[in-house]
Amino acid sequence: MVRFRRFHVRRHSLAVLALVAAACSPGSDAAPETTQAVGTTTIPAPDRSDGTLTIGLLLPSSNPTLGQGLIDAANIAVDRINDAGGVLGRNIRVVEQDEGLGDGTAAASIAALIESTPSVDAVIGPSSSLVALSQLDTLVAAGIPSCSPTATALALDDFPDERLFFRTVPSDSLQAVAAADLAERTGVQDVAVVYIDDAYGRPFAAAVEDALAVGTRSVSRVETYGFVRADGDLADKAQRVADSGARVAILLAGSDDGAAFLEALDDTSFGSISDIIVNDALRDPSITQRVEALDPALRALIRGVAPQAQSSDADRPFDPPGLFAAQAFDCVNLIALAAYSVDSDDPAEFASQIPALTVGGRVCLSFEACSVLLDEPLDINYNGPDGITELLVIGDTARARFDVFRFDDTGRAEFTQALIAARR
Repeated sequence: MVRFRRFHVRRHSLAVLALVAAACSPGSDAAPETTQAVGTTTIPAPDRSDGTLTIGLLLPSSNPTLGQGLIDAANIAVDRINDAGGVLGRNIRVVEQDEGLGDGTAAASIAALIESTPSVDAVIGPSSSLVALSQLDTLVAAGIPSCSPTATALALDDFPDERLFFRTVPSDSLQAVAAADLAERTGVQDVAVVYIDDAYGRPFAAAVEDALAVGTRSVSRVETYGFVRADGDLADKAQRVADSGARVAILLAGSDDGAAFLEALDDTSFGSISDIIVNDALRDPSITQRVEALDPALRALIRGVAPQAQSSDADRPFDPPGLFAAQAFDCVNLIALAAYSVDSDDPAEFASQIPALTVGGRVCLSFEACSVLLDEPLDINYNGPDGITELLVIGDTARARFDVFRFDDTGRAEFTQALIAARR
């Protein structure tokens, strides 16, 4: 579906800048088995630069929990940009395709975006890490930049994207830093890193180990325990962790596997463990009853870290509101500002400018305010609704805000505080 917007004209000038991750698959136990993209059909790149910036939305409209909120946030950003005069003196055009809930729909939707008339200059999405890993190579081959507001997989850190993929949600590698920060703040020296022994858990655990090794506080001993859901393995690993002498256990797994390990640990005396730190997947509402059934003494030890999905202040919601709406909003604004800064809708011209818009320069909080600064011409530092938008040159977030949560007596995750993590 192509959506045309109200037309406004404004004067604009060239400002070339010098010189950056369930959905985000939180809660899913499915894990990619490789960090390399799966080959897909090669589609010739269409002609570029027709004078109108066209953005494709590859988001899961069929997902009622996440999809429509992301789509609405992206369209709100487009409307505000167009009300401020648009890009290249024209309104942004939007082409929407359903990402669906699997590779089949996503592959067909990507092909439709690439072959659409008018052709798309950039894509917001995909939302799913698994879809991104399997399908992004098609967009890269077509020379189309994409921005994901929710795909957090660590495997995407090294995706061979020719700097055409970036994300406004923090990668799991930055979540690993947040977990390490939380562990270091306990002041203890002995840490056990417990992880599901698969392609999701192994690199996640390695990232936590690396973060602990370069932390600002002293962690003198880190032991790792990979587990699988085989007969006897969970109980054995849980007992070994309880007997390890570690004071802090960091648990990294999908929701079902993570809950299973907590249940196994519940059958032990917990040993000397005084803190258990879990990743974002354990905030999944599907395991609420299982968390509620844990020994209250064990449940009280658990804290989790998760990328901030929406404002933690009910009286001051982000604009636009909704799960990861701020990240989708940022994706649109950064693409539009990059095209505005080089006075071109050709992705070969504007894609490389995107990270530079988020570091250094004058702070600005909207497309309209930022475009005025670019007209000066001045370098800008775009910050979106959550107050922190900072990308590395490779397109990943350099700094991000995380929620710290605990579980109440009913097993529901409750926000307790915010934590800002930065790459070390």
